[in-house]
Formats: sequence, structure tokens, C-alpha cells
Amino acid sequence: MARKTFTPDDPALPMNYPGFIFRELREEGYAASDLLTGTWLDESHLSDPHFRCGFQPLRRLLLNAIEQTGEPDLGIRLALKFQPTYIGLPAYTAMNAARFEDGLDVLKRFFFLNFPALDVSIIKALSGLQGPEAAVRLRSKFHFEDLEYFGFSSAIVAINGLLKAMLRTDQVATRAEMTISAPERWPAIEAEIGFPIVFEASENQIIFPETLLDRPLPGADPINHARLLGLCEQFAQEMAFETTPVTQVTAFLESAPSLAVSLSYVAAELGYSERGLRRQLDRSGTSYRKLVDQVREQRARTLLSGSTLPIKAIAGALGFETSSNFARSFKRWTGLTPKAFRDQLALTLDKAGRK
Repeated sequence: MARKTFTPDDPALPMNYPGFIFRELREEGYAASDLLTGTWLDESHLSDPHFRCGFQPLRRLLLNAIEQTGEPDLGIRLALKFQPTYIGLPAYTAMNAARFEDGLDVLKRFFFLNFPALDVSIIKALSGLQGPEAAVRLRSKFHFEDLEYFGFSSAIVAINGLLKAMLRTDQVATRAEMTISAPERWPAIEAEIGFPIVFEASENQIIFPETLLDRPLPGADPINHARLLGLCEQFAQEMAFETTPVTQVTAFLESAPSLAVSLSYVAAELGYSERGLRRQLDRSGTSYRKLVDQVREQRARTLLSGSTLPIKAIAGALGFETSSNFARSFKRWTGLTPKAFRDQLALTLDKAGRK
């Protein structure tokens, strides 16, 4: 049985990170009532290992925290204080793996146990500035609304802390990438993080030398690792749900070599009638055209930033009849033409490489 993609309304978010934020700000003197207003949460929820909530209470808590502290960069400041062990079982299991790549595979498979709104994947053979690189890539399972910066910046910093703990070293990331625009105070913030971040990229990811993947982990313990891995499998099975038509269609499109595929073809491949699948997507508040559009945008960003394919070839790969049709759609998605997007990213990477 496949895991269900987490939606904003699912009561699946544990209190590890929200509880940490609440405790830190209470110790700094902020009132519990101010932090919890409008969240429908009370203090007992934030220390309950069995309590889970949907996204909106957490969103309200984080917005309250930003408002009370007056810090738009609060997510990064707190993530720098977040201990890797606070992540819980997946972190302990990763740190006991034999090699760094084995530990990353644990995060890929089980990070959702404590952070179900994020998908983690491991990308190899990136073409880096200094040679072959790999990346821990993060994708959200729904739009974080006005918390994109808080969510992804804090996740990147916290996960980098875990990577350093796994290898017991002071430096792992050579750089990171985020899809958002650079915040106003970024130069001062970047100095605290210890590695550059490229903004307006195609992905949210932490990049490091590929040679680290084969490095043995200092904390490797095959007995503890096997036991902890068994517990992760057990908890993952308890959290398993049937997939939804939306996630089935999205997964199909993401793996399709071409996006010039019809709804009738996708429906037949997934075991639906065309009318039945259209009705299911409509009930979920979306449509086949919207899902194709979302996957096209993501794939377009990836191809423009991660390949040297001509724009005309990218347009064809995405199922557009002409380059001008692709350019119009891409400008609607990003506000930039494909050429301007590629030129801007090249300039940003060049600046990061000179630092």
C-alpha cells in the first residue's frame, strides 16, 4: 500500500519542530498566549508525542512567531539552534548507517515520519562548479503559502546540521539552492549559515561533493541500525494510506518522457475511464490541465537550469507545439522568458562560484 501525499488538512504533522519553536521563544520571554492565538492549540499539545495537527494551526503559530519577534528570518535563526537528534528516529537511524549514502537513503525513505509535508530525494551526478556533486532535494507536497521562505530555509539549515552530525565534520554543503527570491538582509544571514545559497533556482536543495557518498560514517553500528530501521518500517506502515487520483496522475506525468499525453491515455494506464478520472480530479479541486501545467513548470525549470538543451528542444520535450507557446506559458508561471530565466540563473551561479 502506497503512502498518501500529505494535504494541508490532514492531521499528520507531529509536534517536534513546532514544539521546539514554541519552547525556544517562551525561553526568550514571549508570551504563550501571543504565540498560540488563533491556532486552536494549547501548550499541552506542543509537548504531546502523540498529537498531530494539520497545516493551518502550524501556519498560524509560525506567523505569530514572526510577528512577535519582528524577525522575517526567524526560521533560519531557530534552525541553527535545532539539534539533529530532535528529528528523532530517522536521524538516529541515519547516523548509525554504514556509509553516508546509506544514511541519506534512510532520510529519503523516512523523513516523512516527522516532516510529512516534505519529500526528500537524493540526486547524484550533478554538474557542479568544482566537479561532480550530489544533492539532498526537498519538495513540498503542497504550497506553503506565505511560509515558503521560513519552511524551506529552516529545512535546509536543519538538514545540513544533520548531515554534519552524520559525518562528524564542520562542513558538508558547498552551497544550496532555493526557488524563492533573495530576502532583503541576505548577505548578513548567509555569513551565519556558512555556505552560499543561490536563489530563484529550479529546486530547493543542499549540494555537496559526490565523493562524500562513499564515506564511512563514524557512528556506524550495524546492530543498532538494523533495530532502528525496523522501527522506522513499522511506523511507516502505520502511517500508510491509499494514494489519491491526484497523486497517481502527478506521479505518472512526472515519470512520462513526454507531457504531450492525453487524459484518455493516462486514465487507461491508471485503470480509470476518462470520464471517471475527470470527475475524481474535479472532486479534488483540480483538473488534468492544471496538473500537466504544474509538472510542465517544474520540468521546464529543471531543464533550463540543469541542461544545455536549446529552448526549442525543451519546448518540444514539454509538449508545446512552438517555442513561442512555451515562452508565453513560462512567463505566466515565473514572470520571465525561458532565456531570461536561464541567463539570470547563470549569472547567479557565476557570482556564487566567485565567492
